[in-house]
Amino acid sequence: MNFLYNLYTAFVTISVLMFVAIYNTSFITVVTLGGTVLGCAFIGFLAALSAFLLRRSLHNRPARYLMETIGCGCIIGVTAASLPGWKMKPDVAMALFLSALCFTVSALNEYILNENTPERPG
Repeated sequence: MNFLYNLYTAFVTISVLMFVAIYNTSFITVVTLGGTVLGCAFIGFLAALSAFLLRRSLHNRPARYLMETIGCGCIIGVTAASLPGWKMKPDVAMALFLSALCFTVSALNEYILNENTPERPG
């Protein structure tokens, strides 16, 4: 049951990080506060779940980090495209910001889930 605690901790931490990053920067604009909270919760849940599943299935650490970073970028892109009121400004600064944010999310997920979450058995 400890892995559920770690998964929930990763979900909440990543959601709060996303909220702070999106609310305080102008790279991704959201019209309403409720839309920001909903989108950040969606991103946090999917990022934590994907990191947990990758940790269970992929043993190669650099490949897992790369997959988590790319997956986080895809989750943010899908969230921005599917939720009303979300707009991404496509430019170089936004790409750098998104890359740094996704790398930070991956590092936090690995740190939080590393405690007692087993890797691939065997």
